[in-house]
Amino acid sequence: MSPKEINISSPLKAIDLLKQQKLLRNVTDDVIAEVSRHIHYRRFGKRDFVVHKGDAGTSLLMLISGRLQVIALSEDGREIGLNFVETGDYFGELSIIDGGPRSASIVATTESVVGFLPKPQAEALFYRNPAVVEALLQRLCRTIRQASNYRSMLGLSRAYARVYSVLATSMRKGVGDLLTIENLPNQQAIAIMANVSRETVSRAIRSLIDSQVIERDNRRLIVRKPELLAKLARGEAGPEFRQRVMNDGAPTQVWPEQQSDEPAPGLKKQSR
Repeated sequence: MSPKEINISSPLKAIDLLKQQKLLRNVTDDVIAEVSRHIHYRRFGKRDFVVHKGDAGTSLLMLISGRLQVIALSEDGREIGLNFVETGDYFGELSIIDGGPRSASIVATTESVVGFLPKPQAEALFYRNPAVVEALLQRLCRTIRQASNYRSMLGLSRAYARVYSVLATSMRKGVGDLLTIENLPNQQAIAIMANVSRETVSRAIRSLIDSQVIERDNRRLIVRKPELLAKLARGEAGPEFRQRVMNDGAPTQVWPEQQSDEPAPGLKKQSR
């Protein structure tokens, strides 16, 4: 399916959809109505690219329905799926703020509807609404913290510690204070982020499962010993734990979406 423009059936329905967007949760109805007058919508089929890295950033994008995925290019030219964009999320704000090109490529993993707010109206939304500015600043702070954690992670000398660090930074608190790791990239993507081999990723995760630090629960991981995982992520594993990892046998796949070296669903191999 090629991306195509679509019309929302009524102005009231469009406003209701926009009220569900994270960036617009704390703004007035008048602001949402103004956004609704300027935003236009496109439907993307599975495997369609929504944006390409390096494109001009002429719009702020909001995911109205469906699911998208940020992708990175591996050394052998394959596109590896990284983090997901969920319904209600927005993206493309950096290009609106600094005028630079898109910083990443994003592809639809299911049929999706994306709203495009042109740059002049997006700038007006940013600069005239304190609630929007607060949301942007909080998001930028999270991005900076993640980048700082990533630099610290790459500074770890032990390969396994870098894998543990990727997992630790992916922990989220759920219902009943349960800590989980959801929507984790596949082993190849983790290997790219941690600058290790896929075999190292598999052994490191298997060691956590065997030590009951984490538990597999269908397509997510439950963190049973978060304090120990945090310690391992800092490179503070004790000699017994490190020896257990080194004594592991052949790498073992630990969840379904990691059973292949192929790119995430819908992603194609590209020439460099």
